[in-house]
Amino acid sequence: MRGANYGKKRVTPLEDYSRELPRSELSRKRMRSTIIFFIAMVVSAFLLGFLFDLGPDPPVENVLSDVGDFPGDHIWFNSSEPISLYDQLSRHVVVVFFCRLSTLCDLQYFSRLEEIHEEFMEEPFTVIAVIQTEETSIDELSCIVEDWGIEFPVIIDNRGTVSSRFNVSSFPSVLVLDSRARVSARFYVGWEKADLRGIVDDLLQQLRAMRYSQIVVYHPDGGSFFPNSLHQGN
Repeated sequence: MRGANYGKKRVTPLEDYSRELPRSELSRKRMRSTIIFFIAMVVSAFLLGFLFDLGPDPPVENVLSDVGDFPGDHIWFNSSEPISLYDQLSRHVVVVFFCRLSTLCDLQYFSRLEEIHEEFMEEPFTVIAVIQTEETSIDELSCIVEDWGIEFPVIIDNRGTVSSRFNVSSFPSVLVLDSRARVSARFYVGWEKADLRGIVDDLLQQLRAMRYSQIVVYHPDGGSFFPNSLHQGN
């Protein structure tokens, strides 16, 4: 009996082990499948990120880069003299809006810019509109500026010189320049969804932190400027 019992005790563990063996193999397969699935997900995410990042990168000069100044031989509205980023707008935050007056949204764009212009009226900040056009007459442009209630300076870019100096090739475009005349932000179609007020306010706070002793805040005088070449042509 003792020998028989001893034999039974030896059989039971072997039978239990044989039953557990398939389960262990199944667990290993499941774990291996889980690891493979996880690796596949990581690789897929990496590939998708890489593919979405294949679009053209913005030029390096678009961020914190110097830009050219406004030319002195162009027509200005709301300013009786040509404006310079390094003269009247020295140590100013500037929003430059480029458009062609070719869409019905332009009036809405100007209305929003006028609100920002008025909000920061007492700060070293200004908005300048660059209208690129060759067909609209000066009288028509003057009527648009007056009828739309535009009070910030407007320069007529009839030869594309201003757009070229600011590296702008699509319309509408909005550039936000810091107090050193460097491009801090650049927007294109859909720019009205950007937090333009927040960007301007941040740049003005940075300007205040510099603690300049004297900053003469520029205010447009509401006049107009016509270059001598235009008078001679007439």
